[in-house]
Amino acid sequence: MRGLTVAVAAAAMLIGGGVSAFPAQVPMESLGEPAEMTQLRVRLAQAEAELSLARMKLQAYEDEAMYGEAERLGVAEHVKASGLPEHQQRRLSVAILREAQRNNVDPMLVVAVIRCESSFNNYAVSHVGAMGLMQVMPETGTWLADKAGFELGRKTNLFDAETNVALGTAYLAELIERFGTVEKALVAYNAGPGQARRILAKKEARSRFIAGYPTKVVKEFRKLKAQQARALTAVEQQKTAGREG
Repeated sequence: MRGLTVAVAAAAMLIGGGVSAFPAQVPMESLGEPAEMTQLRVRLAQAEAELSLARMKLQAYEDEAMYGEAERLGVAEHVKASGLPEHQQRRLSVAILREAQRNNVDPMLVVAVIRCESSFNNYAVSHVGAMGLMQVMPETGTWLADKAGFELGRKTNLFDAETNVALGTAYLAELIERFGTVEKALVAYNAGPGQARRILAKKEARSRFIAGYPTKVVKEFRKLKAQQARALTAVEQQKTAGREG
């Protein structure tokens, strides 16, 4: 619960002794404006501050629960290999699980792609310009961000782990839906959708390409899933032994 305690404490510090400590932008009473209207503005600012605090607390609870699930599934354990500071590891673990659930993708597939693409190096850049944990191309990142309803801004924002995972996972999910299988989607993820169609249309080229990057990711994914299954089985056996004891 330490992560939740820190998050809630940070929220409490923002409001000090009460919601009025928020830096709410309440306009000074205008000439000719009734005092009642000014009071309503103050009350509205206080209500917005209370809502902001409630949202922060809710997000802290949700993130704590999500991190617990990331630990249970083994995602957090693999994120430790990133070498990031502990609080960033927690945020990345939560981001991987959250975005995997949001896009209906196995979180271990996301981990497998990250390991094969960047080995958890936030600042990895490929020879063709793909960036960050999931090696997202700036043009693709901008398109995905626009589609999601936000502005990516500078391409260096792809070095932000949470942003990169959000965009990369959404892209992977879209390619799986578009191409039908994980292996074919990984061809498109690595080579680009246009090139992937040309590769997949030719048997020899398809076999040769799938034997490379897609097979590497799928092999990593299966290894991670096997580790996860063993760990979950061990936990269940401990619970059973505890009940019987």
